[in-house]
Amino acid sequence: MSYEEAPQPAARPNGPPVDEPLRLPQPCTLYLPKVEDARPNREFAGSYIFMLAAPGATPRGVQSVQSGDAAQWTRSALQSLQRYGFRTLESAPASPDAARQVSGDVSLRLAHGWSAGLNLVSHVVLRVTYHHAGEEVVREYHGMGTRTNWNNGNGEYMAVLNLGIDEALRSMAADAAALCTGQPLQAQGSPL
Repeated sequence: MSYEEAPQPAARPNGPPVDEPLRLPQPCTLYLPKVEDARPNREFAGSYIFMLAAPGATPRGVQSVQSGDAAQWTRSALQSLQRYGFRTLESAPASPDAARQVSGDVSLRLAHGWSAGLNLVSHVVLRVTYHHAGEEVVREYHGMGTRTNWNNGNGEYMAVLNLGIDEALRSMAADAAALCTGQPLQAQGSPL
């Protein structure tokens, strides 16, 4: 598995406005002491299913998508948080008294891509346990990706998984930025 950062969305003529990406006014250090692959099935990262579009159709072909080193893929993706103004370090947690610093243990809970007609879709879930101001706050971030399926290539599945983790990281960046500026996080529903 290899991570490639998705380009920032560009405005399209006559399309909806594009949100400005989050960017911290002052840098914040994000310590990542633990990054792990906590998926129940680490061997696979999705499936390809070929089915003819007809009433009562049955699958004509099914194939699992092999997973690679998902922990390294997650580490690479977390390094992309620099585009939001974070300095990411895979080291010991931040000092409880430090300013403009936050630390979090990250676990990849789900990385799954699948074919849906002529599209590929992905769902990525990251669980982050933030250690901030002497407290632990647990958050889950879900990201979905979709793109056109041209030939079921490995690169296409990897690209759609990258889109999913990018969306999860955008939400993570917003929460980490709030913690960096001393704001509390709002309550979140129960995790997976």
